[in-house]
Amino acid sequence: MKSNAELKSLAKENLTGKWLTAIVVSVIAWILTDASTGNSGKETIEYVWRNGEYIRTLVSQNDSNSMFSLIAFIVGGPINYGLAAFFLKLSRNQESNFAELFSGFHYFWKNFVLNFFIIIFTILWFLLLIIPGIIAILRYSMAYYIMNDNPELRPLEAIEMSKKMMYGHKVRLLLLWLSFIGWFLLGIITFGIGFLYALPYYNAARANFYEDIKYNYSHNSAY
Repeated sequence: MKSNAELKSLAKENLTGKWLTAIVVSVIAWILTDASTGNSGKETIEYVWRNGEYIRTLVSQNDSNSMFSLIAFIVGGPINYGLAAFFLKLSRNQESNFAELFSGFHYFWKNFVLNFFIIIFTILWFLLLIIPGIIAILRYSMAYYIMNDNPELRPLEAIEMSKKMMYGHKVRLLLLWLSFIGWFLLGIITFGIGFLYALPYYNAARANFYEDIKYNYSHNSAY
């Protein structure tokens, strides 16, 4: 099994000559699935054309936030699939381009249902305690990579395989994520600029993590 340092080194090698595309893919995926769902409770003044005149009105952003959350929920599965597809090809030194990000829409319903089940199961575990919720996130984390390699699987089968594949490796993935905390904090204090480096770097490292545990899993079971 590769160490996290080795996985991160491989990630940098994979990104050589591909940084710009990887940044664009990572940022757009983040915008479509996460960025627009964090603002709530704000109000803005807008001028609306009504009855032949402009009327000054106070508009709550809760409605627009709900709309963006709905959009993120609808496209979340296909986009996460496409993000995994892009970085998987990168980790395998295959030709990987921007269009990969939207490849999940070819299997829209499978990825939508997969995303739905992951959200529901994770929420249910978080209702117990924070720790079980975090464990659930780690257990289901390989589902989109698995679906890329096995598009014939049903969503629940991909989730079940992810749980089996992550057996004994959840702490490893958690430590990999924690090793990027510094980069994520840098992204926050630089008003997002640091994320341009951290997001593709982390995504590439996680794809290599999947490749590493998949190799181990395939040699211990019928994959």
